Amino acid sequence: MRRGLLHDTAKELGCNKIALGHHLDDAAETFIMNLFGNGRAECFSPVSYLSRKDLYMIRPMVFAYETDITRVANKENVPIVESKCPADEKTNREDTKNLLADLEKRYPALRQKIVGGMQRGNISGWGIDEVKSNSKE
Repeated sequence: MRRGLLHDTAKELGCNKIALGHHLDDAAETFIMNLFGNGRAECFSPVSYLSRKDLYMIRPMVFAYETDITRVANKENVPIVESKCPADEKTNREDTKNLLADLEKRYPALRQKIVGGMQRGNISGWGIDEVKSNSKE
């Protein structure tokens, strides 16, 4: 319902793009959750066209690490809104985040390698040429 409201509000305001705040860590976590949980090599796409709403959904921070975004936000005094969700930090995503952090001790830059693999494998629109092409629209 949140997404529907977001899409409807964007259209009402005359927008044709919605920028979401997903970052590289989100992409790697989503890919692993889909692979381990559903047996599918999938992830959200960096750029999606929503034909029913004639709206593009873009993720401009998808190649930035969460720690880098947090560092810049702190440096620039951007307020960070803490989640009020009672399930926050008690989810499959949090478990996956911790798993990747543990694995990255043994396999450096694992999250970046996962995203690179998605690009080379053209997983869910992650192909390098496709991302470049969609970003120009």
